[in-house]
Amino acid sequence: MSDWISVNDDRRPEHRCDLLVSVKYIRRYENEDGSQAEEEGSEVAMGEYVPICNHRALSYFDSYSAPHGDDWWITHWQPLPAPPTE
Repeated sequence: MSDWISVNDDRRPEHRCDLLVSVKYIRRYENEDGSQAEEEGSEVAMGEYVPICNHRALSYFDSYSAPHGDDWWITHWQPLPAPPTE
């Protein structure tokens, strides 16, 4: 499988397609004593690249399993591997 590519990299898929995406998230919750807490984490999910009229500034990456938390953002992506040949 290929290496992860930062969403800040100039490389992009040529068209709309399914991908693996790396998602960072923050989940906010209240503890039993009423205090506020946050949990930060990351996970890999299925997602897609959505090109908008060949306009890079409007194009975006998305995750199929959103929301991951109260705040979340995609940091990296990679193409799906080729299917098995057998």
